[in-house]
Amino acid sequence: MEPRMLPPKILPTGDLLHRVVPHLYPRRGVTAGSPRHQRHQSVAGSAEPVAGAPWVNLGGVPVRLMEADGAIREILDRAGSPDAPPLGVCSANLDHVRHFGTGSRWMGTLDPPAPVEWLTLIDGAPLATEARRLTSRTWPRLAGSDLIHPLLTGAAARGLRLGFLGGSEETQKLIAGKFATERPELNVVGWWAPARSTLGDAAASRKLAQEIRAAAPDVLVVGLGKPRQELWIAEYGHLTGAKVLLAFGAVVDFLAGNVRRAPSWASSHSLEWAWRLMLEPRRLARRYLVEGPEAYVKLRMWSSSDIEPRTLLSTTAYAVPEPVPSRAPGPFVSVAEKADVAVIVVTYNNADDVGPLLASLRKETTDQSIKVVVADNSPDESTLLELSHHPDVTAVRTGGNLGYAGGINTALSVAGQAGSYLVLNPDLRVEPGAVAAMLRRMKELGAGMVVPVLLDDDGSIYPSLRREPGVLRALGDAALGSHVKARPGWLSEMDFDPESYLHGHCVDWATGAALLISAEAADAVGAWDEQFFLYSEETDYCHRVRDAGFSIWFEPAARMWHERGGSGTSPQLTALMSVNRVRYADKYLGRGRALAFRGAVLAAEVARLNKPGHRDAALAVLSQRRWEALPHATRTTTAAMP
Repeated sequence: MEPRMLPPKILPTGDLLHRVVPHLYPRRGVTAGSPRHQRHQSVAGSAEPVAGAPWVNLGGVPVRLMEADGAIREILDRAGSPDAPPLGVCSANLDHVRHFGTGSRWMGTLDPPAPVEWLTLIDGAPLATEARRLTSRTWPRLAGSDLIHPLLTGAAARGLRLGFLGGSEETQKLIAGKFATERPELNVVGWWAPARSTLGDAAASRKLAQEIRAAAPDVLVVGLGKPRQELWIAEYGHLTGAKVLLAFGAVVDFLAGNVRRAPSWASSHSLEWAWRLMLEPRRLARRYLVEGPEAYVKLRMWSSSDIEPRTLLSTTAYAVPEPVPSRAPGPFVSVAEKADVAVIVVTYNNADDVGPLLASLRKETTDQSIKVVVADNSPDESTLLELSHHPDVTAVRTGGNLGYAGGINTALSVAGQAGSYLVLNPDLRVEPGAVAAMLRRMKELGAGMVVPVLLDDDGSIYPSLRREPGVLRALGDAALGSHVKARPGWLSEMDFDPESYLHGHCVDWATGAALLISAEAADAVGAWDEQFFLYSEETDYCHRVRDAGFSIWFEPAARMWHERGGSGTSPQLTALMSVNRVRYADKYLGRGRALAFRGAVLAAEVARLNKPGHRDAALAVLSQRRWEALPHATRTTTAAMP
């Protein structure tokens, strides 16, 4: 996408600028020293920035408390600094707390270490009130729509180059027309209006970032809407070459005149939200009337002044990488050698699957050393016979059917040393670069586990990300199943939101088809719990990874194709799936909540009695005596190496 070069302009100063920096941009008709000017100064407070501006935790969001002129000066200084890391700037309101605060989907995605350092300022009135309560001092609200005007003025004065990303082409043309007539000294080097599909595609986003880099803006105004703009900046902002990236949401609409700012009476009474709701009820009703109260509760529960200043831990780790020549695909290393990755595969009648899986893994040896250990639970020799054609693969006969957890433990017992362990289903196909992307995420963030995107045969993304099981989520899943996918996260264990699969973030757990586990986490957590046999073993393992203090991250750049259904289906397996959910609840939820959870699972099975297997599942949930008859680990022979 080529940037469209449009004539520049800066909006005029006036009353709006006075709201942001009153002593630098006095209100029209107010002269220095007049009583009216003195009143404005007394309301505005000190013009000097606070030394070492404090940070506070507002609903789980680290926010820096600053006066307006100090924030503007710091942003412009960073834009002109050639050696500093890129700075992302955003203003936090309740919507920001909802997306990035405690317990939110994107919690931690903007925290260091990261390629972009973040300066988060106060926007919403509830956050300003909470900051005053924590610090016993009033702090100004610094909305992006207010900051943009003095920032544009300062950028022109300093000769900084500007770029605009976001909004429609029509909106950008309106802005450019105003820029051309009112402030032609602005140096705008490019305008980009990418389609949503571009922003959701990693390769297309990297290409877009490189196009922006070629235009060389010092400041990039990003108006993609929350949380997409922050997430895009966090992942691709450092590739644009911009020193400052302003995540200013609807600023492009305000600059173009598409949306009117709230009048002064609404602003002074903290009613901007009501003004915007009146102008755009269909788009904003859910945000302000449904999601807003939930975010407010989070703000009051999870705010404190006890927070360390957020700084970039390392700038060199996030430099734009130079292309590194890949090695030619080579053989897998032996279990006697230490490898970057030890791949663990458990098979059960997978003779047709292991060949394609191994072929896809061999391509990954160009970027890291890999060893492969297969634990075979099959009742016959067909899978082992197929594996015999791959002499650099270590195959272990388990001597029976130990289940998924038992097979993983068997493979791990002979895998030897590795930097990490990649547990894979045998029916997966690994896309080139997937393993390297997962390792990179693990190294940069110190994650204990990383999980990839799973693709179905038709190329659609399988919703593999999960939330911690709980009573309300079990009830929501019982009542709605896979219907009403847009329901709140506290009513669904599965994450159906397509946005979740476009950006890296922490997760509670993911389906066990593909899990990269660091050696440190594997040592800390220990063996997989074999009481689960099939189903819920990965839920349990991920729970113990988190309990050990490690994070679990989703990596969208790592993609694997998954056929699914490898374990087969039967009434007993359907019953086992529900029983193992009950086992998990018994292990972690406590007696009362576990009993309520069992009731929710039973309700789900009763609601589906007309479908195969669910009658058996309901009876098994009701009677623990039936559990012994369900599939479980069996041994038929002594395990041996083929």
